[in-house]
Amino acid sequence: MWLRVPLRSLLRNRRRTALSIAIIALGTAISLFVLGFFADSTRSIQETTVQEFGTLQIAAKRFWDDTAEGYEYLLSQQDLAQVEAILDREDAVVSRSPQLSFSGLVASGNSTKVVRATALVPGNKTLDVNDLVVEGRGLEPTDAAAVLVGRSFAEQLQIRPGDVITLTVTTVDGAFNASPLEISGVYQFTSSQVESQQIYLPLQFGQLLLNTDGVDSLVVMLDDLDSTQPARARIQGGLDLSPSGLEVKTWDELSPFYEQLTGFFNALFGVVTLAVSVLVFFIILQVLTMSFLERTREVGTIRALGAKRGEVFRLFFAESFWLALLGSGTGIAFGVVLGLAFNAVGIEWQPPGTVEPVVLGIRMTVQTAWLPFVVSVVATLLSAIFPAVQAARLQVAEALRVT
Repeated sequence: MWLRVPLRSLLRNRRRTALSIAIIALGTAISLFVLGFFADSTRSIQETTVQEFGTLQIAAKRFWDDTAEGYEYLLSQQDLAQVEAILDREDAVVSRSPQLSFSGLVASGNSTKVVRATALVPGNKTLDVNDLVVEGRGLEPTDAAAVLVGRSFAEQLQIRPGDVITLTVTTVDGAFNASPLEISGVYQFTSSQVESQQIYLPLQFGQLLLNTDGVDSLVVMLDDLDSTQPARARIQGGLDLSPSGLEVKTWDELSPFYEQLTGFFNALFGVVTLAVSVLVFFIILQVLTMSFLERTREVGTIRALGAKRGEVFRLFFAESFWLALLGSGTGIAFGVVLGLAFNAVGIEWQPPGTVEPVVLGIRMTVQTAWLPFVVSVVATLLSAIFPAVQAARLQVAEALRVT
């Protein structure tokens, strides 16, 4: 009875019911659309961040804390062997590759530029920058004094594949070392900052420049981003049992930009959701209050037939529950249709700090749908409490005298 009777009551005044459902649906669809946009943008940034840093990186704690003097943080071949043994026992690990990062000064003609160089194994499956090359060719295992530069970097120094630049670095012994490098290719990345500051060269040649056989970190790629935290905990547990003093960092910890952006997105979605919820709350509160007041004689009749105040409250609250389900469900359906239509249009925009426009997208998943649905249901039910309580507290005689 508590399900059928409230539903029949809603169907008696279809115009008011349709208005209430439309208001709830609109608020739900707006929340779904905004959350879907944030989820799609966040996922795109996640993929870009993993493409730049890998899923995990393992290095000495002094490297992460930036407390080492010089190159004291470099990992020896013995350290790498211990880490490799731990990674061999981790099923989530797809690939791993060592890398060596250092700063240097690049000179080309009369132009100089401070760069961040990363020496890596050419063609590795973990961070294969060859996939990003848009001009020239990628690094090959037989390369020695070869380098990949970003498109923005090449434009600034007016260089192209086949040209030679000079890289000057400080070795692990504190001496200066310089070497000519031939540009094998130009890569394209989503971030203009990376393109203008980051260069890549073969690991063996980078070690030769720095006069070391060590590396600063081991980059690890996992089978799924959802495996990040469990795999990190297991790998860190194995490292804690060894005296190496190594620490695992996840892709999101390696990118301050990602943490800042997701924090901004969460705050913005919270504001939008709060605004929509408050709007739905007060509009539905007014609609339900008017609806319940118009049914004062009906309440008096129900009470005269023996219904208790609690039963009247449950009856009106059940109507609001049906209203919340119908409105929120309609809003989710409308939001999905709106999102699919938006995705089909393929609108482009250029985020700050990027070099190429990206297609705006609305991500439609269960994760992006359940929160707007629940928020709309809760907002509607909260708005029903006051008028339902008022209806339940009506005196029988007074209610029956209302014309």
